[in-house]
Parts: sequence; structure tokens; C-alpha cells
Amino acid sequence: MESGDKACRASDGKVAASGLQEHVLEGDRDPEGILIHADSRYVAYVRDLEYMWRWEILRDGEFIQEGCSLSEESSREAVSHVLSFFHRQDIARTTPGDNTEEIQNLLRGIGTPQPLKPEA
Repeated sequence: MESGDKACRASDGKVAASGLQEHVLEGDRDPEGILIHADSRYVAYVRDLEYMWRWEILRDGEFIQEGCSLSEESSREAVSHVLSFFHRQDIARTTPGDNTEEIQNLLRGIGTPQPLKPEA
């Protein structure tokens, strides 16, 4: 990659990050990191450590996940995958319905022994 391309990408990233920052609470900001994601609950930053890129995700202002990647692009991809998992968990928590009985039936169907019921 030529240095002009890298400067252009960095500039584009800063423009995109500045648009994201308006959704981030002051306490959620990482002054040394590059903001790569912000929504109503999640904020993600990436930081260049010279030998790797370190990323971290905050949920409601609290640290929940970190990782490292070999490039900024792979960090963005990793954060995207992790956030997808957390978003699915959030949706499952808010979806009405209880599948407990169906899960127990499936477990019985494959031969899983039932736990003993507590004595009254």
C-alpha cells in the first residue's frame, strides 16, 4: 500500500469516527484509541501497538471484551463478529417465550439423564 493510500484511509477513518463520537458518552471515550463502532449500548476502539492492533469493546460504559489482530481491518472484522454475538444475545433476552420444556424434551430424546428434583 502506498503512503498516499494509507493517509487517505486514515483520513476516511477519522471522518467516520468523528461521526460516531457524537453517540459516545464522555466516560466511554478512549483518547488513545480509534473509535470503530458506537451504538446505543456498545462502543469499540482499536489501538495500534506497532506489532499488533489491540481492540476492546464496552457495553453500557463497562469493559466486556478485548482482543488483538494483525491489522486495523482485521480488528474491525473481529469486533464486528463479537458484536454480532452480543447483539444476538440481547435480542434473545428480550424475546418473549420460554423454550425450557422443548429443550428438556430434546435432551431426553438423545438420552441425557434428567436431574433429580429437590425434595420438598
